[in-house]
Amino acid sequence: MGFPGFRGPPGLPGLPGYPGPNTKCPCKRESAFTVKLSGKLPSPSKPVNFTEVLYNAQKDFGEDTGVFTCELPGNYHFLFDVELRHCKVIIWLMKDKSPVLEKHQVSTQEIRNLSGMLTLPLSKGDKVWLEAEVETKDPEQALAIIYFSGFLI
Repeated sequence: MGFPGFRGPPGLPGLPGYPGPNTKCPCKRESAFTVKLSGKLPSPSKPVNFTEVLYNAQKDFGEDTGVFTCELPGNYHFLFDVELRHCKVIIWLMKDKSPVLEKHQVSTQEIRNLSGMLTLPLSKGDKVWLEAEVETKDPEQALAIIYFSGFLI
């Protein structure tokens, strides 16, 4: 027997295979919001009534109540940022009528910032909101701008 010959050119491609099964996208629904309060001081011992909605596509944040209601169970990240002047402020992040985070700040002439964030496990129907207590000797000069955001992680 002799030596093996040279390798030949590749063959033609085969026929296409059968289509795979249809599947639904495993994408999970989102839940997120960002709201802002400016121009007025919040009422004490009540959910902050925000003056501007920056994002609330899923409508899980009650724009008229100031309360986020969980529709999708999971872990949520909440954060707030407050800009204040000529006042003392206490902010509470509330979950179902219980404070889960409390922050304090005092400002006289200069503008001060206060922020907080927390990740919480939520079940369907759980409610989360901000409450604020603002004290000032000069309501005409007092400033409190509050941003509040939350999203499913």
